[in-house]
Amino acid sequence: MDPLSDSPSPHRQPAAAQAPSGQRTQTSPPAEAPGRSGMGHAVAQVPTSARPELPGSRQASLPEDPSTSGRTPNIAQNLPFLVLHRIFSHLPSCSLAQCARVCRHWHTCLPEFKFRVVWWLQENGPRSYLTISHLGRGFSSRTQPFLQAEKSPFLHPLTRLEQQHQQQQQENKPAAPRQDTQQQPPAAGDLLSWLAHAAVNHHLRQTPELRLRPAPLDWSDEAVSGAGDFAFSPCSRWLALACAPQQESFSYLRLYGWENDAWQRCLLASDVTEPVTLFKFSPMPPCNLVSVHGVQVLAWSKEPDSLTWHSSLVSSFPQSHQVLDCYPMANGDHIIMLQRAGNTRTQLHVMFYRRTGESQSWESVARTTYGTEWDSWLSVAWTVEPQSCQLALRTTAQDPDTGYLTNELHIWHTGLNSLRPEPWACLKSVIPWQHTRVERIIYSPDGQHLLGILSEKQACLWTVDPQRRIRIQLIIPHCLYNPVYKLRVQASFRSDGKQLALARSLRQVQLFYCDAKGHWYPGTQLDAPAARNVPADDFLKDLRLSSSGRTLVRRTHWQLDIWHQDPGAGWQHLVQHSRQENQRGGPQYCLLQPGELVCTTIEDPEMLLRVYGPDSRGRLVQKVCMPVGQSIQNPDAASPDGMSLLLGSTRHPTLPLQLVSAKKSESCLFF
Repeated sequence: MDPLSDSPSPHRQPAAAQAPSGQRTQTSPPAEAPGRSGMGHAVAQVPTSARPELPGSRQASLPEDPSTSGRTPNIAQNLPFLVLHRIFSHLPSCSLAQCARVCRHWHTCLPEFKFRVVWWLQENGPRSYLTISHLGRGFSSRTQPFLQAEKSPFLHPLTRLEQQHQQQQQENKPAAPRQDTQQQPPAAGDLLSWLAHAAVNHHLRQTPELRLRPAPLDWSDEAVSGAGDFAFSPCSRWLALACAPQQESFSYLRLYGWENDAWQRCLLASDVTEPVTLFKFSPMPPCNLVSVHGVQVLAWSKEPDSLTWHSSLVSSFPQSHQVLDCYPMANGDHIIMLQRAGNTRTQLHVMFYRRTGESQSWESVARTTYGTEWDSWLSVAWTVEPQSCQLALRTTAQDPDTGYLTNELHIWHTGLNSLRPEPWACLKSVIPWQHTRVERIIYSPDGQHLLGILSEKQACLWTVDPQRRIRIQLIIPHCLYNPVYKLRVQASFRSDGKQLALARSLRQVQLFYCDAKGHWYPGTQLDAPAARNVPADDFLKDLRLSSSGRTLVRRTHWQLDIWHQDPGAGWQHLVQHSRQENQRGGPQYCLLQPGELVCTTIEDPEMLLRVYGPDSRGRLVQKVCMPVGQSIQNPDAASPDGMSLLLGSTRHPTLPLQLVSAKKSESCLFF
């Protein structure tokens, strides 16, 4: 029986006969954490504090008249629709499936299927389910075969959601309204993505041992992919890589699609000849990729029913300029950052582009410039939150006479004020510190908080309200920041933005939490035990929180540590790997969001891949230990659906590993 089954009973039987008190079997996965809070993403949500009043367009069913039926009526079977409507709105989601089998009348009066899925996710889904909004597009080729092999009870509701989503697309129906979530359930595509993520998460947690098999890429021309130069699409069906030919320093773009249980090479139909410098998938519209080739920015789109991709020109800049980065937004816009090539002065150009109608052409909808060629006293740093369509820039200017500093935060956003003619607008905030420089900033995943690292080895956490105004939440003294690495890999938020992990020193990581009222407070401090033969000049590389916030991984140049919050024993240090002097590289890791898995590779003395994850009782256990020929590429080397993991280095081509059913042969483990 699937956890959202609603098959009616063929016979009218009393409720007590179908579901006696104390004997109900709950088939849904255990709840990961009580209470679900909004994520701040542009997705429809139904509040968990109170279920919505369901539309009551149907007429109530009246009780039968004993004089005409010839028998005593069963009161439970003949309750009016409005009464059942009220009862169902207060029952846990697992009970609704049992109510559906009482009789056809009860089945007819059940809430709409989409509402039942939302309620089940709120009660049983992982904390991260609302942050996953695109897995539905790759469901049939990616997660569905895995769940079929596992004989998953989630297949029936997922298949039903997929059919509804396809029907909506064929009928060209607009997505469900995003504002009135009290009356309108989320779109079938969103629910398909959320439930698919929850289903994979459930199976990876319940499975004591996992299976991985190689899924090699076509490297017929002997190209080598540089480590870190790759990107998965949000739906996980597409993989883009920068491939460098042997003995060459430049790279070309290559694209693969997951078809028929393997990675198939795609055709990039374009006359571009310049090497690729960076590339990213766009969350909207689907199956779109943006790439930078010198001073040209291209947008790639997939040809229907084909593995061929065509490019359109977003913009071409003068040869005197250099494209620093490009950010696709959730609304389909692109933000491009560029400066004059080789310019040591601060002059940053920010360009906003939008697709024009249904065509493949693009137009500039806003632009701004920070600094001039002669500003030696101005510095700029920025961070982007694509889901909420926000760009935050920090500018710091120093008065040449007094030496005082002026720090400002400029938050660019769209859709805040519908009366403004500009599609993108900026709100400026002055930070009243004259002797402190804000070095770097990052957004929380929900776009509601900004973390800044200050020049005095402090950190500041700001709240960003709906009007894009900032307010200080925390001043954190004595934080650890390595300017060699990006801030986003040295500080980590939970997937909902309500928990923060920040290194206070090389061996200490402090956790911070946000309560229901939006106030932040310090939590547990985690200490890493000293490892043998670790030099005194060791330094922090990165740290990551799992999507639930219950697992933390910290990596230095010589050491890797894993902490886990056990349901009964609290936070515990469970895993430590150290690098030996004669080894080629140190320990590497990657987090798989579904299943809360931590994948690690280390030479011991051969390269071993170990995968750790919570079991059905929430304890961290080892689920994979297998020899591999290469290390994990980096902490981002996993697909969003958790099905693929990339191995590789600058010396070896990228090799994907694919998660397969635990019921398959163990021969797929080794290669």
